[in-house]
Amino acid sequence: MKYVGSKNRIAKDILPFIQKAVNQPNCKGYIEPFVGGANMIDKVVCNNKFGLDTQKYLIALLNQASKDSSIFPNTVTKDIYNEVKSNKDKFPDWFVGLVGFCASYNGKWFGGYANGVKTKIGTIRNYTDEAIRNLVSQSKNLSGIRFDCRDFRTISSEEFSGYVIYCDPPYRGTTKYSTNEFPYDELYDWCREMSKLNTVFVSEYNMPDDFECVWKKELTTTLDKSSRIKSVEKLFIIKNHQ
Repeated sequence: MKYVGSKNRIAKDILPFIQKAVNQPNCKGYIEPFVGGANMIDKVVCNNKFGLDTQKYLIALLNQASKDSSIFPNTVTKDIYNEVKSNKDKFPDWFVGLVGFCASYNGKWFGGYANGVKTKIGTIRNYTDEAIRNLVSQSKNLSGIRFDCRDFRTISSEEFSGYVIYCDPPYRGTTKYSTNEFPYDELYDWCREMSKLNTVFVSEYNMPDDFECVWKKELTTTLDKSSRIKSVEKLFIIKNHQ
């Protein structure tokens, strides 16, 4: 699924680290507190998976996709896009999520209608239609995942111990998904605490010194129609504090 900060491009690179940890005999399951477009969790082989996020429309969309994507429309018109953007409470949450993410440029939440876009070589691409088709195709790999609208700070070792946790938060200093400042220091402390009874991985550009970088790769990231930057994606792990 198209989503800001999606790990789809690097999933094949970081999946072996995560899957190796999940395959350990004492692993009870797999959790993503920032599931986003579910482009990593859909590839992890595990019978007990939790995909969490604070974006209620995203979770509603993923839940619908995991259960029945046959009701998804083939396209979203610009008129519908604008109507849903201005009147979210008049539509089912999953449909608001589909319009807000799949019909927006580069999966940025209502970041501009993305159908009938003229490319550099003069062709027309219907990004919205493509995004919906991709989500329908992805939906078969979402079955059985428990999606829930939760803040990472509500998750504790009392509820989850013996799990592999993969965090893909909004990167510090980059485009945010909301106007509220993300609680980075709280996340770092939460990761430290959770790592006492779990294995914790984090995707970021930089982390505090007690987080070890186990993989990195330079990528070009597209933020909008005219903005592209090069950055080094990294995967960190914090070792058990036991």
